[in-house]
Amino acid sequence: MLNWRILDWKKKLNKRSNTELLALFQESNRINIDPQIYAGNLLFERGYNPTELLRIKNDLKNAIEAAFEKMHGKSYSEIVRENVIRELFYCTMLAVLLTLGYSRQGFLEFDDLFESNIPVYVVLVCISFLRMLFIKRSNQIAIQKYQKSLQEKQELISRIDRELKF
Repeated sequence: MLNWRILDWKKKLNKRSNTELLALFQESNRINIDPQIYAGNLLFERGYNPTELLRIKNDLKNAIEAAFEKMHGKSYSEIVRENVIRELFYCTMLAVLLTLGYSRQGFLEFDDLFESNIPVYVVLVCISFLRMLFIKRSNQIAIQKYQKSLQEKQELISRIDRELKF
């Protein structure tokens, strides 16, 4: 059944005009690039301007690079910094929720919040920030995700270079 679907979209693309194929090939926000590669190869086989096709191919690769940088940043230090900020935010929100939840007063009597049970609040805040003891491991996981995305980006660009005939 999957083979029929593949053949079906390829047959549909074979029937399209050069302008429709060019519009498909120029799209830069696609997740599945198989139709784009097929459209580019069809345009090349039909004798479309090769310099224009090379320009579009380079624009496509640049769009992939730009999307990756926008999504992940440019360096490991940015990844680590964003991860530390995210973890501090989570810990702070947890501390606020624990202390307000323990007081059972919420924001109604905020002045009375810290009059008694100060040691309990200190313990709750310390518990909520225990997560920061494992920040090194969290940073390693964030860097591994970044490296995996970097590898996927490189594979996508190499696939474009490898499968396009021009």
